Amino acid sequence: MITTLRHLFVDSWAGRAAALLIFLAFIGWGVGDVYSNMGTASSNEVVRVGDRSITPDDFSRALSAQLPEVARRIGLADPSKLPKGEVEQIARQTLQNLVIQNETQLAAARAGMMVPDDLVRQEVFAIPAFHNAAGQFDRSVFNDRLTRIGLSEGKLLQAIREDIASRGLLQGMGQSVVAPSSLTDRMLSFDASQRVFDLVQIPFASGVVAAAPTDDQLHRFYDNHPQMFRTTEYRHAKMVVMTPDSVAKTIEVPDDVLHRLYDFQARTFDMPETRTIQVLTFTDQAKADAAATAWKSGTSWDDIQKKFPEAAAVSLPSVRQSDIPNPELAKAAFAAPSDRISGPEKTGMGWVVFNITAITAPHKTTFEQAKNGLKTQVQTQEAGEALQARQKQFQDAVAGSSTLEQIPSDLGAVPASGTLDSNGLTQDGLPAPIPGDAALRQAIIHQIFTQSKDVQPTVINGPNGTAFSLLVDEVHPGTLKPFDTVRDQVVQAWTADQKRHAADLRATTLFNAAKAGTLRKAVEGQAEASALRQDVAVSRVHPDQSLPQNVLRGVFGLKPGTSGMFESPDAFWLVNVTADKPASAEDMKSLGNQLSDEYLQSMRSDIPVALNAAMEKAVPPSHINMALYNQVVTAAAPAAGNGAQ
Repeated sequence: MITTLRHLFVDSWAGRAAALLIFLAFIGWGVGDVYSNMGTASSNEVVRVGDRSITPDDFSRALSAQLPEVARRIGLADPSKLPKGEVEQIARQTLQNLVIQNETQLAAARAGMMVPDDLVRQEVFAIPAFHNAAGQFDRSVFNDRLTRIGLSEGKLLQAIREDIASRGLLQGMGQSVVAPSSLTDRMLSFDASQRVFDLVQIPFASGVVAAAPTDDQLHRFYDNHPQMFRTTEYRHAKMVVMTPDSVAKTIEVPDDVLHRLYDFQARTFDMPETRTIQVLTFTDQAKADAAATAWKSGTSWDDIQKKFPEAAAVSLPSVRQSDIPNPELAKAAFAAPSDRISGPEKTGMGWVVFNITAITAPHKTTFEQAKNGLKTQVQTQEAGEALQARQKQFQDAVAGSSTLEQIPSDLGAVPASGTLDSNGLTQDGLPAPIPGDAALRQAIIHQIFTQSKDVQPTVINGPNGTAFSLLVDEVHPGTLKPFDTVRDQVVQAWTADQKRHAADLRATTLFNAAKAGTLRKAVEGQAEASALRQDVAVSRVHPDQSLPQNVLRGVFGLKPGTSGMFESPDAFWLVNVTADKPASAEDMKSLGNQLSDEYLQSMRSDIPVALNAAMEKAVPPSHINMALYNQVVTAAAPAAGNGAQ
């Protein structure tokens, strides 16, 4: 509901126009048909909102339009394949959207809002889909577009009129919200305040081993650590993996959808001449003359900006003439030669000096040239939702296939199999060709080496919305290597273990001394004094990246005047927190603004919920006819019950 209100009523018209047109292009005129029944009162209605009614025909058209769209987003060409539960959810949301639209129009009427015809005309003329190749509104293009989507001019004008009224009513709401400084200051203090401490690192390698190991010591170490001296274990696994990329390739996108998307992106594919322009704008002609002279003498763009800081400098990459907000500059720039400093020219915004650095000739991308890209665009956009929608089908398929060999190919689950070790390497020492990115690959390898042999496969949720299932059907365990063949390895491992133990003892001794006083006194006169780092300052927003994460967490868990000892994979760390330090003024300013903006956005996102509740309280929906509601839902998707449950 929040998304519906915020994006349906409040966003910019440029974005709203695109959304409206894509909506019309993809699903025809559905939800908007509610406008044809405004003001009617009849017992033949699903819901009444004030003096406006939502009839079964309105609801049916809206729902019938939404079901194919949702099916398309999850990669189904046939809406009847949608699960029954999904259809019911779509029906509830569709009816709610119709109620919201009517509530908003009633609120606009109560506020006395009237939309003049001229404003509606301006909105229609501004929609790019109704423009010709010259970028102007074209009545023939307008009529053709409406005919192709089965929409009358009257319905479009009424929809735009009500849209303008909605925006007039709702735009700006939430702009007066202020984030309380007491809250932001407290949050900022937590994130930006600094912890000051002294630090000593004691590497394992610094530990001193008094004597070489005896044979008894080596044999004992060998017996106690057999996992260190075994041959590599290999496992053979079968797997099926679903990723957004693999699912995207199976999503069906009909040509008529691609044609409509192509038509409504005509501005992208039918490009007039574009130019890349560097512009300096001055309020003073003399300054503009001086800048033109200096620029023409060979001064670079970066240097000319530094030399004339009072100028408004802007670079416009690959712009159309119609994109330039300064009409005088637009005309002059598209008449000027390339790579030559032009101006000063007097414009309504001041004196401009400019350079044309690149000119791209007009060009048109045909539908056939754009088709694959458009298809990929739609598939990529819908892949994540399609993957989630297919999860239950994937689970059912895995449950019915103990060997993972009967998984339907149209699910987008990629099969793979092979033998690998716990590092993901084949017996040839090459990375096993596991589908997916590095995070998914690591998750699959981990599962292969934790799952028992011949265990019934189940679906496992992977990182970034992925899913996989696997069967471990062969295990080739490593064997313990004879002591004589690995004696040198045993010596190295024993020595490393003894060095770590010695470093542990040394760190513990210094830690106990630091607890009794300070770390500085503990290392005074000791070999570790040269490794002491004093007055290290970190904050949660500016951590010291050279320190292990557990050390940083430990620093913030200690109180000033206390010490801690931490271990990383190759060293022990001694820390003595000496003080807390307020956040710097620079951090308070930059982070304060960022935190305030984020909090404001959070508060503003709650406003549509309250607004909708207030509108429904003023004019509650009434006369909800569940019998008609159920009839419409059943008729709109008669075969939905045959889809996945």
